[in-house]
Amino acid sequence: MKNNLIKYLSAGLGCILVLTSCDNGFEDLNKNPNAYVTPDVNSVFSLSEVYMNGQDYENHRANLIYASAMVQHLGSFAYSGDKYAYSTEWSGAFFGSTYSNGIKETSQLLSTIPNTPENVNKRSAVRIMKAYLFHRLTDLYGDIPYFDAGKGYTGLILKPKYDKQQDIYTDLLKELDESAQALDASKPFFGSSDLFYSGDVAKWKKFSYSMMLRLGMRMSKVDPAKAQLWVGKAIAGGVFQSNADNVVLNHATGPDGVNRNPYTTPFLREDLQEGNGSTKLGKTFVDQLQNTSDPRLRIYARIESTGDNTPATQKGLPNGYTSGTITAHPSWTAAGIKAYSDPNTLTILRQDAPDIIMSYAEVQFLLAEAAVRGWDSGNAQTYYNNGVTTAMQMLTVYGNAVAPVSNVEVAAYLVANPFMTLGTTAAKLNQIGTQKWIVLFFNGLEAFAELRRTGYPTIIPVNFPGNLTGGTLPRRLIYDETERVNNTTNYNTAITQQGTDEFTTRVWWDKP
Repeated sequence: MKNNLIKYLSAGLGCILVLTSCDNGFEDLNKNPNAYVTPDVNSVFSLSEVYMNGQDYENHRANLIYASAMVQHLGSFAYSGDKYAYSTEWSGAFFGSTYSNGIKETSQLLSTIPNTPENVNKRSAVRIMKAYLFHRLTDLYGDIPYFDAGKGYTGLILKPKYDKQQDIYTDLLKELDESAQALDASKPFFGSSDLFYSGDVAKWKKFSYSMMLRLGMRMSKVDPAKAQLWVGKAIAGGVFQSNADNVVLNHATGPDGVNRNPYTTPFLREDLQEGNGSTKLGKTFVDQLQNTSDPRLRIYARIESTGDNTPATQKGLPNGYTSGTITAHPSWTAAGIKAYSDPNTLTILRQDAPDIIMSYAEVQFLLAEAAVRGWDSGNAQTYYNNGVTTAMQMLTVYGNAVAPVSNVEVAAYLVANPFMTLGTTAAKLNQIGTQKWIVLFFNGLEAFAELRRTGYPTIIPVNFPGNLTGGTLPRRLIYDETERVNNTTNYNTAITQQGTDEFTTRVWWDKP
């Protein structure tokens, strides 16, 4: 189901094209028929923001079926993600859709908005969005088309070359740095067309530096010195300061075709079925929250068949199960699959549930890690406590149908699960990584990247019969299979320089 906001925006752009096609002059023969003639840049900017976190097609496949199951947020007895099996349709979905949607729109915007001082904010925001899109792509697949990408309309480059992830990261960080420094509150912006911040330039600047912090930390193993440099630059520039800085995309409820959440729409359509669906909350995730008396569990989870969201009664589905395994398992009950927990339809699985694209809580945990590594002078315990507190508080974006986490509950949780100030570095990083993994629930792509980078939290990989990794955690997804046919030469060059196009090939920053 496509986003209705996209329908409206696309229809508007289509009308512009129709209205401008009445000129029968000979100059039309020299124009690219696929490019916008006079696009409404405000509409295209809004559309680009919607595309930033993807649509239900690629989110169902890449985010839910694959990444969220691989990090054991979710479990499924039908899909291949938590069994490390390959599906051409699912593995390549994010690759194809991101290029054809978000990358296309942001590239078109940058070719349309004049590069003048008055447009510095508009162009900088688009560059930040484009960097976000590309970092998710490269983190998921490794080497990808980057410098030539998005130029099918503007440069007629239909078979873009693949670039090395190291080179992509160098340019992404440059883009974020230049964009953050260029943002100027005295210059015009998109105003209400900005769905994230309503034209607040200062918040866009913090978003850029927070992304810089994320990408800088991503290089912690492959290039610690460079990672520390960019982490320091991000902190000095000014990252998120509270939940008010969170990047959030709001959604609507209905009727069919409206701006519904791209995660929840496919789940409600295919994977819920009044509690009888094939995808559930993962046992690893539910057990972690139950074992630490985490009050977030009542907000995240619910046994859909009964409506029960009591934390103690939640039951996560072990990864690697099939329907036959469930039937034969010792914990089998008459309720069968309905006894396992679903994402809560009153909160996170509401049709109008917002997307939390990047949060202050995540930033606090990144800063906690930086402090543990000696890359920041701040106090790791303070960052950890702030991260836990605001991670619980930010769940109010899902409404009050379930009681929000109270300050008393936050304090009790921190007493029961204090930061390990006297622990080893590994123990501290495990604790921080585990909290970040919880924060990233439903953001499986980022959780998958962080699990590969840090190794935390410690999860037991699945060794399902016939899996393609030898029972080890996958390190990437496999490219869209159309690339082998339509972009053969560049595809072959990519696998020559990166390694075979398999789940087990590590991307540049993913070092043992």
